Amino acid sequence: MKVKKLILGYYNVNCYIVSAENACFIVDPGADFKSIDSYIIGEKLKPEFILNTHGHYDHIGAVPQVMQKYDIPFYIDAEDEFIITDPDKNFSSIFAGNPLSLTTYKLLDNKDISYFREEKDIRIYKMPGHTPGSIIIESGPYLFTGDLLFRGGAGRTDLIGGDSKSLKSSLKKLKQLDSSLTIMPGHGANSSLEYEISNNYYLSSDFLEGEDTWL
Repeated sequence: MKVKKLILGYYNVNCYIVSAENACFIVDPGADFKSIDSYIIGEKLKPEFILNTHGHYDHIGAVPQVMQKYDIPFYIDAEDEFIITDPDKNFSSIFAGNPLSLTTYKLLDNKDISYFREEKDIRIYKMPGHTPGSIIIESGPYLFTGDLLFRGGAGRTDLIGGDSKSLKSSLKKLKQLDSSLTIMPGHGANSSLEYEISNNYYLSSDFLEGEDTWL
């Protein structure tokens, strides 16, 4: 397995291209389709699907172009459908020249989650808080955490659909996963779950067991 991180767009979103032999899938193609396409062509890869951690514009900006060129499905949790279809809620009406409303997508349900686990050895965990449909993705030794967990930080909850109680609950569940996993966040540097459990305030008992307040 090989993971390529591309740092894309004004908001420096981390897009990941996860490949094995010549097949790959793409996590959070948020911007700059040319960079994504250039890597795929250069590595002679065959994309199979897009799997998004959530529906904010900085994570979905290049989805239509990737889907169109490679004729592959785009998966996102059903709870974020209201975000990807509404330019005001995904913030493309504010931050993009062309407001984005996705009309072609596949909504993750229990059947899809079972399929990914059994057929692709990919484990999908629902982790609401940053958005209602936020997920994290485990593949091999990697954990793609989107905007749930960063190196030394955690996702904000003051955007549409954000919920601090849900995020705390998700962070508690995250702590139960294999601590040897490599954290591949939606923004910023990579880390390890072991390091974050020991050093990230937002995974500490002081925070998780404290008042339900947020920054």
